[in-house]
Amino acid sequence: MRKIIVSVIALLGVTLSVNAQMDNLANMSAKWIRSNVRNAALDGGADMVNFNPAGLSLLNDGIYVSLSNQTLFRNPEHTFNFGAGNTSYKQDGIDPFLPMFYAAYKKSNMAISSGVYISGGGATVNYPDGSFNTNLMGYKILLTNNVGGYTSFNDQSLEASSYYLTVPLHFSYAVNEKLALSVGGRYIRGINKTKAGMTLTGSAFAPDYEMNIDYKSNANGFGGIFGIDYKFSDKLNVAIHYETRVKLNFEVTDNSGNYELEADGTKNRRDLPAVINTGVTYRITDKLIAGADFNYYFQTSANWGDVMDPTTGNTEKASKAAGNCYTANLGFRYLLSEKLELSAGCSYTAFMYDDMELYYTKMGLYEALKYNNFNVGLGVGYSITNNIQLDLGFGRTFWQDKTINSLSGKAFTSTDFPVKVTDSGYVAAVGFDFKF
Repeated sequence: MRKIIVSVIALLGVTLSVNAQMDNLANMSAKWIRSNVRNAALDGGADMVNFNPAGLSLLNDGIYVSLSNQTLFRNPEHTFNFGAGNTSYKQDGIDPFLPMFYAAYKKSNMAISSGVYISGGGATVNYPDGSFNTNLMGYKILLTNNVGGYTSFNDQSLEASSYYLTVPLHFSYAVNEKLALSVGGRYIRGINKTKAGMTLTGSAFAPDYEMNIDYKSNANGFGGIFGIDYKFSDKLNVAIHYETRVKLNFEVTDNSGNYELEADGTKNRRDLPAVINTGVTYRITDKLIAGADFNYYFQTSANWGDVMDPTTGNTEKASKAAGNCYTANLGFRYLLSEKLELSAGCSYTAFMYDDMELYYTKMGLYEALKYNNFNVGLGVGYSITNNIQLDLGFGRTFWQDKTINSLSGKAFTSTDFPVKVTDSGYVAAVGFDFKF
């Protein structure tokens, strides 16, 4: 039976590790949630460690600290028909914790900064009743070398999480009052966990058989970060920083289920792509500040392993099938009083797939959807004291309903196999900034 399970999964040409959302995250502070723009920020929020490290050396001397957390409410759902009518599966539960910590020390024309945050992944995929891919595995088992004579399966489940724990270290230097530079790096610890299972039933001569998969895969990597900030005037500021690709070679560990999808020690590449982050802020009036960000993710240059077309047997680089990705953002801050600031913004994320159907043969994509979406955010910043600010933010992400043909399903049915996907997401964030 073990050989049957392993051969069936090999026919799928996928791994069960699920990467939730886009690999690189943009929502890495409460201030970002409420404005959607931070790449050229010079307001003294310590999240500049992530968004504008060069600009830290243009701040007043002192210590800057930021603590924030986000709670995610995600609702991906997919619907398909294996011949017995439409079947739908949806995400269950919330992600209550996505914490971030940043700290910087500025003295004279230099600054040093660090932090701990999640730069990729950041969520849990939870389908307690199964999903498209658990169904696909079940039917493959029934129709391929089914020596047990099973006729059905039930009690499907899938739960997987992905977190890229990140620790940066930046050195920033103000060449003069207008120009600042930064150089640094970051250490990333990728942590993936996967659980899945089902029960095979209906055999005339074999007892029901419970299949469980439970394992982890972890990786370590380092990358460089280089930034520049140029303050054209008291009204206009422009900043750019580039994060290099981080090589991540995930190694399977701690198999504790009934069956091993991948043996301990198996390695799979899933690099965190390089990204260039650009931003501009402009003070329209004494109270109104506008900002725009643009991030471009070089996914095709990352190593994500190969993906196989199950209808032809041809293989392609997974990152090439995925294509590159970008986000374009616009935001505003309004200083209502000396203590209270209102903010709002929006962002558009575009996935430039080279072959979307081929990429979606990877396990977990229908469960953690990756396609174009639009985000809006709003919130407030309140100065509790001269040295402490509270940030509250709320965001909503919109996806258009979409139908994505499944090559894996097509190989199973020999006809086009459409999977209808829908999604919506909400986030609530709270943060505190301290200045000493």
